[in-house]
Amino acid sequence: MTTPKPPLIDKKSGDFTQKAQKAFEEIFARFDQDKDGALNSVELDAFATACNGTPFDDSSKQEIIDYFDVTDDNALTLKGFLEMYHTQTSGDSSETWKDLTKLGYNGQLEKK
Repeated sequence: MTTPKPPLIDKKSGDFTQKAQKAFEEIFARFDQDKDGALNSVELDAFATACNGTPFDDSSKQEIIDYFDVTDDNALTLKGFLEMYHTQTSGDSSETWKDLTKLGYNGQLEKK
């Protein structure tokens, strides 16, 4: 029998749970190679490849720029990264769980 996965978003507040927030912040930091607080195009491609096997295509990158918090030079901020995951998780948490699994987390949001 599989242990049920904890919620990623708190039903009352609508915010990420503390464990989910911590996991997403760690993932962001892992891919922010130059430690400037934002994922540039190269870092974003590395993140997408780790999750999906391929970089984001140009239209996906444009959607990120259009809908989430980015710097003046279109690098995805931590706030934008969290917004992106909140949008995905609200729509289909199983996609977020796939990413978390690929990025080294178990079903209890602990690093493997």
